[in-house]
Amino acid sequence: MTANITKHANLQLSYWVDSDNIIRKVDDRWDQAMNSDSWSERASANGIVGKPLSDFICDDVTRMYVVTMIESVRVIPHTSFRPYRCDTPDTKRFMQMIITPEDNGWIRVSHELLRLEPITEPVAFVTNMNRSRSEHPVSTRNTISKIRYVRCSICNRLRNIGDHANEWHEADSFTKHESAGIPVTVIYGVCPDCLNTLK
Repeated sequence: MTANITKHANLQLSYWVDSDNIIRKVDDRWDQAMNSDSWSERASANGIVGKPLSDFICDDVTRMYVVTMIESVRVIPHTSFRPYRCDTPDTKRFMQMIITPEDNGWIRVSHELLRLEPITEPVAFVTNMNRSRSEHPVSTRNTISKIRYVRCSICNRLRNIGDHANEWHEADSFTKHESAGIPVTVIYGVCPDCLNTLK
């Protein structure tokens, strides 16, 4: 679960999971630090505490990635640092996840914003969590958009579903081909480069 936090560099927010990866606690500043443009009751402290972490991760590959990171610090207690991206439509947000075991058996997962860079061609991405990978049209904001891209949950790069070469590119290189103002519908996964960081 990545915190959708405000644009202040070095801001760090945390949540704690128990041995079953149930979210047991969040930072006192959690609700205050959420981005008001995208905040929802589901993302509030009351909406996540007591729920399985997996409820907030949108695909099986990303769930496996996050669970593997958490399990690695349980098996051999250490602090793990994992870079990732959590972009907005117009800003690349370079972040890091810090995973730390605690004495009571819980795991603290912190998210820290490191730096920001503008996206040259802003674009919004949407997903339909109830739809499997397909070419069927999905209605979003009164528009019709086909699922044509896989987006990496870790680095935010994209791959065209029809690209058998498995090449992943920054969003900037795709947006010039999209209609202005129409959100791009994607499914999420983890690219091979990010999966290799687990080894």
